[in-house]
Amino acid sequence: MDISILDKTHNRKAFECEEQQLTNYIQKQVSQDVKKKLAICFVAIANDNNVIGYYTLSSESLGREQIPDKYIKKVPQNYNAPVILLGRLARDITAKGTGLGEHLLLDALFRAFTLSEESIGAMAVVVDPINKFAVKFYKKYGFEQLPDSEKMFLPMSTIKQII
Repeated sequence: MDISILDKTHNRKAFECEEQQLTNYIQKQVSQDVKKKLAICFVAIANDNNVIGYYTLSSESLGREQIPDKYIKKVPQNYNAPVILLGRLARDITAKGTGLGEHLLLDALFRAFTLSEESIGAMAVVVDPINKFAVKFYKKYGFEQLPDSEKMFLPMSTIKQII
């Protein structure tokens, strides 16, 4: 399945997932975020040009105190750690059970890793899971909870092994 950057030809109006917030985002908000350079949106498209899945990537930084202890040595004192935020990831209800969510995640991790190797410094991918099901999904791929946060963290060294 081809995953590409969202453009005006992609139909977002038919997209629907279990989380209304994620449905609303792709239907109503994503264009503004892209226009403001807050995120880039990647989409999986069905044959009819309908969006059946998507994710967003943005740059972010974490304070040193937010980094898990086993990675803290990589971050200098008084320094924020550069990371890539996987801000949203969703698949349409019609794609439930097809593995599309996993495909989207692996594509996002591959893109993030490639960026960290070739374009920008980033030590990890960070997600902010929307619910307990999302937490379980991300844990399956090695994401770990950040201290005192709902966010989860996956270092580039682990992503390298996954991809």
